[in-house]
Amino acid sequence: MRWLILFLLSFILSCGYRATDFTEKKIEGKLKDIFCVRGIDLDTPEATAIDIFYRYVSQAVLSAGYRLECSKWTDKYLYVTIKNLYVKPIGYSISQRAYIYKVSGDIELKVENRENNVILSREIWETVQYVGSGLRADIERRYAIEELAKLVEARIFSILTELE
Repeated sequence: MRWLILFLLSFILSCGYRATDFTEKKIEGKLKDIFCVRGIDLDTPEATAIDIFYRYVSQAVLSAGYRLECSKWTDKYLYVTIKNLYVKPIGYSISQRAYIYKVSGDIELKVENRENNVILSREIWETVQYVGSGLRADIERRYAIEELAKLVEARIFSILTELE
């Protein structure tokens, strides 16, 4: 019985999980920087795309270790402009419903400080394919856009972790 407990304990300790210590983040200074997602602009009339991108951009800011708040204490403002969003069905089911989508987007990321000076400006171009079941009509199109937003979140996270 004892060997089983030791085995489980060693397995849990070696799995790579490490709790985040926010006192270290305060010392590094990341938690004192406050970001505000000022705007997510999209030219095409996609009903849920702005909400999806806002959710994933906010997650990227929080995952990078920054605070997210739009107030008078905000240090940096984040602007996301989705220049092109292409959602194209490339596969159809037997019942002639689209179930494979190719989604690509050209996204501009801009970070400004309080004085409206541009700190960072990057272009992000991502493409993803989404395979659904072909039975849920427009919902799968939304899921395809969400897959693109997940990739954009990872890119924004890597960009913000390099930001000093």
